[in-house]
Amino acid sequence: MDGQRQISVYQFKVLTILFSLGSTLLVISSGLAQELKQDAWLGAALGTLGGLALVWLYNALAGRFPDKTLTELSTHLLGKTAGRIFMLGYLFFNFYSAAALIWYVGNFLTTNLFTETPMTALMILYAAVMLYGAHLGLGALARSAETSFLIFMFALIIVMLSLLPEAQTGNLLPVMDTGPGPLSRASFTFLSFAYFPWASLLMIYPKHVSRPEACGKALYTSVLSSGAILTAVTALTVMVLGPDRTSIELYPTYNLTMKISIGHFFERIEALLVLLWLLAIFYQAVLIYYAAVTGLAQMIRVDEYRSLNLPMGLCLVPFALLIYPNVGYEQAWDYKVWPVFSLTFALWPAVLLLVAAVRGKMTKRYTKNGS
Repeated sequence: MDGQRQISVYQFKVLTILFSLGSTLLVISSGLAQELKQDAWLGAALGTLGGLALVWLYNALAGRFPDKTLTELSTHLLGKTAGRIFMLGYLFFNFYSAAALIWYVGNFLTTNLFTETPMTALMILYAAVMLYGAHLGLGALARSAETSFLIFMFALIIVMLSLLPEAQTGNLLPVMDTGPGPLSRASFTFLSFAYFPWASLLMIYPKHVSRPEACGKALYTSVLSSGAILTAVTALTVMVLGPDRTSIELYPTYNLTMKISIGHFFERIEALLVLLWLLAIFYQAVLIYYAAVTGLAQMIRVDEYRSLNLPMGLCLVPFALLIYPNVGYEQAWDYKVWPVFSLTFALWPAVLLLVAAVRGKMTKRYTKNGS
């Protein structure tokens, strides 16, 4: 298929960090503050620990089957019929996720920046960029991510340092004032945004990483790094905006940057945050879509996934408009349905590990009886 699909461990680590930040960076503070108020940052911190458990699961699967993608492994362990049924579900999960991210971009830009521009036009433009990224291939995306990540981190640090004069630590008090119920719900929501979508990355890891045996530690580093960033951003948002305002804002992190004013000279830099977010969500969206289109190619046995890139991509914007008719529906879906929906696919590797273990025991038993 694509001879340029092998990427380095460092490149994969950078991609996973940007992937985790993606849509999560701009919106998660609001959802956490609705449940936990001033303890919103605790939900992000606890959710990060859940991300480490998920990485352990994915590393266990990669260690046993280093030469297969998730769809190939499903067919290998479950057979053609059951494997293809899963492949259809996995394909829908990835396609749905990619379409949802395009909708997020269109809605955000229309609401905050290009208020006179039709949302559909912005979605089409962003989808075109995403399709071009998928067409270039995994190697090109990984190489560009190395530079993009450095720019992203430098700009993010500048934004966060600029907000420190506006921060009020009293907005974080009292600490641990919420009960275990809200904390567990908020952490689960955080996981569903930041780490459950990592199921899409199993179309890349371990098969297309040059040294998969060294990638385990890199994934743990990715979770800790992205989790630390999201926890810090959430805490800073609450300190600057306060828990009540954070909980009612649709895009609290964007509103956060409007507070930056240093000497009446360095101010109104919210456009910088928009560029950071668009950069991170681009890599998240294109990798999820890449998983969808390569998964479809494997399912119908097409050697070159690029032949499916444009036909499949043309369906993204209409599907995005179909799944989210309005903001109210999107909010209800994202916080009530999405966590459970995404969990189904995030834990699918656990099912495959169980099947592999059972088949391994059965094979040993038959071998022993035969001898």
